[in-house]
Amino acid sequence: MTALCCRSAAVALLFALAAVVGCTNYSRQAPLIREAMTRDDFEAALAQVEKIDRSNSELLYCYEKGLVLHEQGDYAGSNQAFERAEQVLEELYTKSISREIAAIAVSETITKYRGDAFEAVLVNYYKLLNYLFLGQVEDALVECRRLNLKLQMLHDAGETYFVDDPFLQYLTALVYEIGGEPGSAEVSYRAAAQGYAQSADSTLTPPWLACDAAANARAVGDLELTREYEAQAACDDAPAEAGRVAVLVENGVIARKIETGFTVPIFENDHFDDSDEFAHELSERRDVHYAHPPKIKYWLRVALPALQVDPPTEYRAVVRAIPEGARRRTEPYETRAAHVENLDAQAACAYAEKEPTIVLRAIGRALAKYLASQAADSKDEGLGAIVNLLGVVTETADTRSWSTLPRSIQLARLDLEPGRYRIETDIFDASGHRVGHESFDGVDLRRGGLVVRRVRIQ
Repeated sequence: MTALCCRSAAVALLFALAAVVGCTNYSRQAPLIREAMTRDDFEAALAQVEKIDRSNSELLYCYEKGLVLHEQGDYAGSNQAFERAEQVLEELYTKSISREIAAIAVSETITKYRGDAFEAVLVNYYKLLNYLFLGQVEDALVECRRLNLKLQMLHDAGETYFVDDPFLQYLTALVYEIGGEPGSAEVSYRAAAQGYAQSADSTLTPPWLACDAAANARAVGDLELTREYEAQAACDDAPAEAGRVAVLVENGVIARKIETGFTVPIFENDHFDDSDEFAHELSERRDVHYAHPPKIKYWLRVALPALQVDPPTEYRAVVRAIPEGARRRTEPYETRAAHVENLDAQAACAYAEKEPTIVLRAIGRALAKYLASQAADSKDEGLGAIVNLLGVVTETADTRSWSTLPRSIQLARLDLEPGRYRIETDIFDASGHRVGHESFDGVDLRRGGLVVRRVRIQ
């Protein structure tokens, strides 16, 4: 009978190991995808994306595929991947009870990845850019409305730190202008201005925001609102026939999750009447140093994800517009980009918000495995050893996240005479050395027009 129990436990161990190995698949693929993208080897990146296990990481598969295709210039294919991401997000509102129970008992990595709110809205960011670059302005306007609705739903729910994104409100305002909807643009401009004003980092407020909002208010004939915005910033008097070029400069790679952990003592005199209450007690023993600790019965190991944020590096982006053809001039139009979005900070806030729950669940899971091992060992030492081994090998932190996103986004805005331009973007480090360069030709700007472009420099 004992041998039969051990064999059954061994079989259960193999199944559990197979599940965990499959579920850690994305954590192995993510570095390979990032490395390929830094070389602009998009085919290699896509090949690694296709290896992602979709049984529990389909959302990340869609995120990564959509972003790689966007970088590759396949904007239609990118939108297909992001559309599927939207469908997966909607499906995930209905939880898989079996997977949730498994997550509590075995590992968080078994659950289907749901991601963070800031990741969900960045899907719409890339989709509306895809539509713009495809020349499908009407579809870009629809995507703006979807994005605004998603932000409003997050704001109304109030269940997360992420209740708005002023940069995305600013971007939708610009797109509404392109689509000839100044009324919708005004709503987004006002939301952007309020969002930046309430932001913990007011330095992210773009210097052109109030000026663009004032110009939009002037276009709809609202002189009072025009004066209100003009009072917030010193705006240059651009020629009436001038157009605008807005360049989004994405830089770096977002903070990544790595596995870490800690140990907490279980004392000889501890009682296990209420596992949840005891898990809370164990969480309070983290980093506690006892002058005269009770006799320790067991050291409980807990695996956790930790956010690995690279040391802050100050980059500045300079954008130049060089007229093409007969209008060539000696000095190009030039401006310095302004930081408008800090995705490292978004990732840190999202992690901090979830950390207490993650810690408690991890402790509760480790405690349950320990108690199961003790119970099995009291009946059969061989079975107890197998259950203990199962607990050790399946104690894996969930380090999944959309890890190919940029670290930050900068915005440069230029008022230019109508014509065709070559746009160049340089990235400089704190010492003034150029560390990145991108350019594109053939940017046509009409009178009173607005053109949005994007570059990624890693």
